[in-house]
Amino acid sequence: MEPTDREDSRIRIFRALHEIAVAVCGVLEPVELARVVVKHTRELFQAGAVGLYTFDEAERLLRPVYSSDAREASLEPPIPPGTGAAGQALERGAPVRIDDYPNWPFAGGWTAANGVQSAMGVPLLVADRRTGAISVRTYEPRHWTEDDAQALTLLAAQVAPALEAARLHERTQTARQQAEAAIKLRDEVLAGVSHDLAGPLSRIRLYAELMQGEAPTLQPTASAQQMTAWSSGIIAATASMRSIIQELLDVARLQMGQALSLNLQRTDLVALCRRAVQEYQHAGRRVSLRTAQDMLVGWWDEARLARVLANLLENATKYSPPESEVLVHVDVAEYEAGGWAILRVRDAGRGIPPDNLPHVFERFYRGSNVGGQIPGSGLGLALARQIAEQHGGVIEIASELNCGTTVSVRLPRTGPKEAANDLE
Repeated sequence: MEPTDREDSRIRIFRALHEIAVAVCGVLEPVELARVVVKHTRELFQAGAVGLYTFDEAERLLRPVYSSDAREASLEPPIPPGTGAAGQALERGAPVRIDDYPNWPFAGGWTAANGVQSAMGVPLLVADRRTGAISVRTYEPRHWTEDDAQALTLLAAQVAPALEAARLHERTQTARQQAEAAIKLRDEVLAGVSHDLAGPLSRIRLYAELMQGEAPTLQPTASAQQMTAWSSGIIAATASMRSIIQELLDVARLQMGQALSLNLQRTDLVALCRRAVQEYQHAGRRVSLRTAQDMLVGWWDEARLARVLANLLENATKYSPPESEVLVHVDVAEYEAGGWAILRVRDAGRGIPPDNLPHVFERFYRGSNVGGQIPGSGLGLALARQIAEQHGGVIEIASELNCGTTVSVRLPRTGPKEAANDLE
């Protein structure tokens, strides 16, 4: 190259580098920044393709942020270090130039298969840390000069900190959104728990005021009867509060990675369901029990199963129209492992959106079609799954929008394996 030609080339390169610096200034979205860089780099080197990659240290892979190819518009697959121009540049920590790519021993499978004839790669460095690479490729033979390598190195020196800043901004934004979601979730949980506790607290206050105000005027016999009724109301309300508090304690244990304690004993699932259904019927809800079994005894924790059923019934009645019926069905089944009990709770409520179904058993999760419309903590199904699984069982859910939801719990009648061993 003649001196004047070389000087003109350098002027063109520095002008292009200035344009790239101006173009990426203030761009804080990694993919958009990469798109701008790739576009200008491709024009600068009159290349067939340019790829910008970040290094995933956990997976030990170069992942394309943006890749522009004259013949392939799709993104490239991840690249192992040492493979292709970008992989070799990352591994060496220095520029690489390949004039005869098809016969180069480190040619990557994807680029070789797409007819690349020559390539050049440079690492992205931030404070001597290799954060990625950029590669330039052509589909016709080409000799890369030292000036080409220097130009791409200067470009990479501009791009690396800008891309790192954009990635940091993206991570910060993600963390902020997660923190906001966590705060919103906390507020919803507190609101739900406050709502759940308000009911029994109001009943306790009511009964206490009745006892305080009416006791002096009642006849001895009537007084005893009324006091018994009101004290029973207080006991029931405190039991409800205790159940809510126990649920919160259970969640705290699960958050710490601890299993729930189980008090396994002979438990009649039919009797347990009958009591729960009657309580809801007394409260004026249309809840019915269907079963062909007079008894269905298993080795279970009665209190925990009662909590599971209470949570399922609470959800079913809460998210269903008041006039609709909630059905509790109890059955038995024989599997290879032996006898199992099957408990199903079906409602005719609003249903659960399909994209919500994979998440319904997560702690604190609430459906997107519920939001803050209906109070709740998002804990019931998560605890129900934990209890079912600790019994050696499974819990499943099926739902259709505006048609209702069915939750099925399958429990081995021998309880968990440890209990089965005790029974032998």
